[in-house]
This record gives sequence, structure tokens and C-alpha cells, in this order.
Amino acid sequence: MTHQRFSAPGLARRLLAPIAALLGLVAGLSVLILPSPAPTTADPTTFSAERAMASINRLADEPHSVLRREAHDRARDDVIGMFSDLGYTAEVHSDPMFDFSKPEDKELFESFTTEQQATLKDATADTIVVDVPGKSERTMALMAHYDSATVEADENGQQSITAGTSHGAADDGYGVAAIVEALRAIKAEGRQPENSLKIVITDGEEIGLVGARNEMRYHRADYENVDLVLNLEARGMSGPALMFETSSNNSAVAGYFLSHVKQPVTGSLLPSLYARIPNSTDMTAVIPEGFTVLNIAAIGEADHYHHATDAPRYVDHSTLQHYGDQVLGLTRAWAFDGQAPTLTADGNLHFFQLWRGLTVRYPAAVGTGLGCLAVIAALGVVVVRVRSLRWKRVLGTVWGLTWRAASASAAAGLAQLGAMAMKWAPESGLGPNPLLVWMFAGGALIGTGLTARFVVRRWKEGLGQETLAAVLLLLAAACVPLMVLVPGAAYVLVLPTLALALTALASQRMRPVVGALAAFIMVVIFAPTVLLIHELLSLSAVWVTVFFAIVPVAPLTLVLLQAGSRRTQRTTARTSSRPDAALDGAAGPATATA
Repeated sequence: MTHQRFSAPGLARRLLAPIAALLGLVAGLSVLILPSPAPTTADPTTFSAERAMASINRLADEPHSVLRREAHDRARDDVIGMFSDLGYTAEVHSDPMFDFSKPEDKELFESFTTEQQATLKDATADTIVVDVPGKSERTMALMAHYDSATVEADENGQQSITAGTSHGAADDGYGVAAIVEALRAIKAEGRQPENSLKIVITDGEEIGLVGARNEMRYHRADYENVDLVLNLEARGMSGPALMFETSSNNSAVAGYFLSHVKQPVTGSLLPSLYARIPNSTDMTAVIPEGFTVLNIAAIGEADHYHHATDAPRYVDHSTLQHYGDQVLGLTRAWAFDGQAPTLTADGNLHFFQLWRGLTVRYPAAVGTGLGCLAVIAALGVVVVRVRSLRWKRVLGTVWGLTWRAASASAAAGLAQLGAMAMKWAPESGLGPNPLLVWMFAGGALIGTGLTARFVVRRWKEGLGQETLAAVLLLLAAACVPLMVLVPGAAYVLVLPTLALALTALASQRMRPVVGALAAFIMVVIFAPTVLLIHELLSLSAVWVTVFFAIVPVAPLTLVLLQAGSRRTQRTTARTSSRPDAALDGAAGPATATA
């Protein structure tokens, strides 16, 4: 009688985890799907990207940096006119561009050329302020800046301070237009807000956050009733408008944002990473004053950033719609809720998207507990197998995984450096670089392929337990510093580590189900995160994003192998006496197969 190799239940068992991984991929990438731009005929109480484009076309018809005084003044008057068209009277705070009694101002001024200093010495920074009174003095401030960039890159990517060629359509036309259109939609409600709004369109952001700094220096008393500051920025032309920064102790404000924005694209990973990046926005001047803030920006197609191509014809209308939907959702919630909560807290929130519009969130204390549990579970899996593990093979697996990931990442990094040296890519990383996507994709695919092949080969050779131990030890070792240094980002590794450990500890009967859940969690977390990290860092460090893309491959492969296995792998004390087996990843004769 012939043994039936595959049965329907057995096939379903093997396919459960791969299907879950595929669903995780769909769910993760769904987060990045942008809304369709609403037409000019859309309901007047909704946000319309097509209506908002009128503001961008008006503001960004020409470069208007603070070093182009005539164009800059026209841009200022254009913004004032936008609010006048809505029936609001704007107040202009004209303050000195530089206070030479302050060392930081003097240092900033001296960074300009003599000719530029002559232009700026007696200039004022003209910040535009519109107050929308509500029944309550509790206020939400909406901020953006209207000046265009002075820092730009030449054809080789070298940056310098010039009068600028950027039209500022995205940076920061997106912010100005989103605020104007959102305010128009709020007014279309036809009722007085319960709480007040303050619109602040700053000047001189591009040369050192001058307008925001002056607001805090000379007009701080005007902000005493401000409970929340929402700032809008742009570092690119396309992609989702990311909520990438909060003030500290963000549990209340992040929760408020997630509750009132229908399609957020964010995660506590972003504020945690941004806090360690030497970048700045107007919020750099505002946060030290103790305000509760949220910061939003698009980062896709960053090769337009501070370039002449930051112009209306390159605007992504879906990106603009995503800005507006978030701004209007949050502003409407604040304006018409007489019981708006206090947005201060004494702790942070950990959060990430599980599906489009569905966010997982929990207090930082829970995140710490999950991190400790993940490390304990990972080490526990290793401890219960410690007697049967062949430690040379464990170390060999660690080495095999490390050099494959490092090699693929280094290759991508060297390709980027080579392209820069050959003038095929901008030396600073900023500027058009059509090769970037190929550098990332090539490095990631090579690293992924090498890693997955290595893990599968070890598994087939009867070294599944050693491979599992190696991967869990690597993950546990990475979780600890992540939890300490950037706790808001730790979930990216903590949850996959815990998922892999639980898959290994599950009974044979439950392993397909646990494995399917683990595969879904890994993919749904990593899929959007890899792409966002790529957009954030790859302009000058593609090797980092390639390495990050390779990280989940080994644990995911192990989850799929374990979930589809018909029996637990067993190991013997020794299978090979070859001394170099541990280092080159070769295995001796398999004693058992899965």
C-alpha cells in the first residue's frame, strides 16, 4: 500500500503561515495607500486637494526665500490674502531677523556671505497670525512656514546658501495650503467653534527657524492658552504625510491624534528615531517652551527637496489630500468639542499600524514588559535546548547570518559611494538619483536571498535548533539596546522576537496557528517600516536601509519552516568532526529532518 505523502489537512497546515505572511504584507502596505484627491466640487465641509492647489499655485509661483526680498514680500502678501478671502484679518508680527546681542543670532548671521548679510541685516521676519476665537480660550495652534529654501544643492549635490531656486510648493506650500483649506472647511460648518484656533505662518524657517524663535521671544504671552501645536512640514513631494514628531510624554497627545485621524501613517518608531536625528523644524524652537506638539511631513521623492523642482507641477495631489484629511480631522475634533481632553501626560505611548486605519497602541510600561518578556522567552528557548545544542554550529550560524547581511549592505553602500564619486549621484545625497531604488532593491534582494537560502539549508541539514538559537540570541541582543536607547522603536524587534520564541515553544498541534500569527506580525510590522526607513535614510546611507530590510528574513523563514514542519527537529550531540564546519556554515550529515 502506497503512503499518501500529502493530505488536505497537511497541505492546509503547511500553507497557513505563508498565507498569513501574505495577508501581513497586504495589511502592512495598505497603510501606505493614499486617499484620492477630492475635487473642487466636493462638499464644502470636507478637505479638497484640488481646492487647496489654488493656495499652492498662488504661493509657489516663484522662488521666495528671505534672500529674494521682493518675491518674499509678495509671498507674504499672498498668504495674508488667502486668509482675507476667508474673511479673517491677519496680524503680522514684524520682528528683527537677527538680535545681535544674542550669540546664536550673531553666529547665524556670520554664516552668510557679505552680500547676503547686506540683504538680511536690516530685514524683518514677518510671521502671519490669525486668531479664530471660540467659546473657550483653550487654543490649538496650526503652524507652517511660507519662506522657501535658501540652502540648495548644485549638480554634484554640494549644498550652499544661495537665494534659492525652490518654489516651496511642498516645503512648505503643503503646510500653508492644508491649513488654509482646513480653515475654510471649518468655517463652512457655519457655527462658532467651542475652542479657539490660532494660525501661525512663520517666516525665516529655512535660515534658522527665525519666525518660530521670534514668536517665543517676543510674543510668548500670546500662546499662554495654547494646549496643542500642530506643525506641518515637508522633506519630499510624495508619499504619506507622516506624523513623525511629538513632544515628550506623548501618551495623551498621540492618543488624541490617533483617535481623530482616520488614516494615520505613523508609529512610535518615527518620533523615537527623529529625536536622535540632527534635523530641525519650527518645533525645535517651540518644544523647549513646554508646548504639547505634533509634527507632520511627507518624505517621498526627497530629490525635489530644496530644488527648483519643488514646484506646483510636481505636487502629488494624493499627498496633499492626506495632509488635509489629517489636519481637518484633528482641527475639527478640537474646534467643536467643548470637552476636549487635557493633552498632557506623564508617560509615552507605543503605537503602530496593523491595518489601514487600525492602530495598535499601548503604554510605554507595557512596551517595557513586552520587551523583557521577549528577551526572557528567547533566552528560555535556548536554555531548554542548551544540552543538545552544538555551540560551534550556533556560532557558525551567527557568523553566517552576520556576514551575509553585512556583505549585502556594504555592497549597496559601496555602490552608492561609487556613484557619488563618478558623479552619477549627488555627493551630498540630496538631489536626483535614479540609481537609488536599484541600489536598495539590489542589495535587499541579494541579502534576502542569501539569508533565506542559508537558513533553509541549515534546517534541511538537521541544524534547525542551532539556527533557531542563533537567531534568537541575535534578536535578544539587539532588543536590549533598542529598549534602552529608542524605546518607542523597540516594538519593531521586540514583537517579532516574542513571536518567534512563542512559535518555538508552542506544541506541535498549535504550532501552525501560532506560526501563522507570528508570520503575520513580522510582516505587518516590517513591510511598511522598511519602506519608510528607506525614504528617511537611504539618500545618504542606503546600506542602513538594506541591512534593516534583511533583518526580518531569518526569523520569518524560521517561523515558516517551524509552522509547516510535521515533527520537531531533533539534534544529536555531534554530527561532524570537521573543524571548519562552524565557520563556513557547512553541516555534517543530517540526523533528522523536518
